[in-house]
Amino acid sequence: MARLKTNFPYLEQNALDAFALLGTPLYIYSFETQRICWANHLALAFWDSPSAKELLNRPMTPYSDSTRIRLSDYQDAFARGEIRHESWTFYPKGKATSAMCRCSGVSLLGHGHAMLVEIENTLATELPFADLRSLEALRHTPLMISLFSEEGFLLTQNPAATACFGGLLHGLGERADAFGKLFAEQDAARSILKEARQVGAVRTTAVMALEGSPVHSLQVSLVSDPVTGQNAVLVSQEDISHLLEMSRQLAASEYALDAVLNLNLTPALVLSEADGRVLKANVSASRLLGEGREEPDGPEAIFEKTQDYARLRSMVLASGTGALPTRVRLHDGRTSWFHISGARIRYERNDAIVILMTDVDDVYQTTADLEAALSSERRVSDMQRRFLAIASHEFRTPLAIIDSAAQRLERRAEEKTPEQIRARAARIRSTIKNLLHLLDNTVERVRLDQGEMGYAPEHGDLAAVIRRVIDSFSEKDPQIAFRLDVADLPPVAFDTMLMEQLMRNVISNAIKYSEGQTKIEIAITAPADSVQIEIRDHGIGIPVPERDRVFKAYARASNAEGIEGTGLGLSIVHHIVDLHGGTVGIVNTEGKGTTIRIDLPQRRETDLEGR
Repeated sequence: MARLKTNFPYLEQNALDAFALLGTPLYIYSFETQRICWANHLALAFWDSPSAKELLNRPMTPYSDSTRIRLSDYQDAFARGEIRHESWTFYPKGKATSAMCRCSGVSLLGHGHAMLVEIENTLATELPFADLRSLEALRHTPLMISLFSEEGFLLTQNPAATACFGGLLHGLGERADAFGKLFAEQDAARSILKEARQVGAVRTTAVMALEGSPVHSLQVSLVSDPVTGQNAVLVSQEDISHLLEMSRQLAASEYALDAVLNLNLTPALVLSEADGRVLKANVSASRLLGEGREEPDGPEAIFEKTQDYARLRSMVLASGTGALPTRVRLHDGRTSWFHISGARIRYERNDAIVILMTDVDDVYQTTADLEAALSSERRVSDMQRRFLAIASHEFRTPLAIIDSAAQRLERRAEEKTPEQIRARAARIRSTIKNLLHLLDNTVERVRLDQGEMGYAPEHGDLAAVIRRVIDSFSEKDPQIAFRLDVADLPPVAFDTMLMEQLMRNVISNAIKYSEGQTKIEIAITAPADSVQIEIRDHGIGIPVPERDRVFKAYARASNAEGIEGTGLGLSIVHHIVDLHGGTVGIVNTEGKGTTIRIDLPQRRETDLEGR
């Protein structure tokens, strides 16, 4: 059967039979099946195979990239009618073996493109294992490595360089300037070679004379040819076109991002993901936070609470986006509420977080005002509820007494003597007085809760005010025994009406909770920088655990059950003392009774000038 003449000559069976008798290992590798498709007995021994069947079924793949490139280069060379005479490293059953091989293109039945490999001799080398491994690494690295003579003649290339430049350099004579042929611009080639001769090594980038004009990163070094000992040029290079394109796209995207951020009226920041540094602030953010925000500021310069940025960062790292409300520091030193939303981006070769800031301070302020108003409404409602409870309980008894006394007078007035009528009337008046006191305290507490209690301090005679209150109680009930001790007092400023009310409340309590004859002792002294008033009674006292609580509104001591009262008197006292900048408390008392101590600060004339 006649066959067309190609550069992969067909081997008949008689040719294969003749090859089988030769005294050198021969085998045929199929480019199509990527397996050995024929071998003589010496090749079986070389491949450490027990039979031809086993060797022909033995997988040769997977190959490294460099081996695949080298085989592809061989196939192209065979198509051009070339023969390759090179060393190969084989791995029969995992054992590395180097050999010089003569390789040519052939074909046989079922395999149109195949390679006849003649193993001429196994290389016995004196090279150390490390050098052998270096040579093998050179073959397998994706880095393109070429060796040229000083005149630019190609001496050798690794498979990666052959795959890239094989088509470009094919057909050049041995004395052609292959080095210059690599470059799109010959001036660049000459300049690089000149600099390498001067300084020994050059790192640079250049456009290659390949399709698409790729840019390569090169290192060009002056070395010695290990075969001739003459100067040679070693070139290692890699294609960085995709990196440059990515860099260009990144720069374009960052430029677009900057433009979008600056056109956006919403304040926006780009912060470093690692430490929160400001990488970019748009115009709105710069106006809000202060000019020059693109500086090494951390999150503490922006957020009132840095843990808020930490929370946002955690959300962004976990899901790519995040949002939360936080207080932001403004350029004038104030802080304001913002709703911030963030997303993860890449900016200026940094992992970063872009943040958009929406001013919600007015919303939060309105909410706070509404909450304050609601709280006030609740307080008033609670006060009204307690007032009604007190009115139904505390006011009922004196009203019942008044009603009962009035009914008796009405029914039996003709039977009563003037003295009895006066006694009944006195009881009615006393009950009305107590009722009015209850009402006064309740009204004052309402004014206090609503912030309507006025305060107008002036310098005056504190002892005289207290004597006036004592006299008013003595006129109503001469049986009350008062004792007043007054030391030399410094000038003191106070609100006269409030101070009278304070003393009335304390003395009323002392009278109310006293048993038998009422005895009240009042001492006014002047310890350092203050005026101190102590009011002591000999009544039922107040349990120690409850002494702080009784100064709160509607709070009464546990031993006051059965005694009329609203629980407002001492809370009003506490508030009046607060207005004067003083303190009030209950101190330990020897024997029965309660001692209330009030400390008021001394005030000079200059303290009142700004009021």
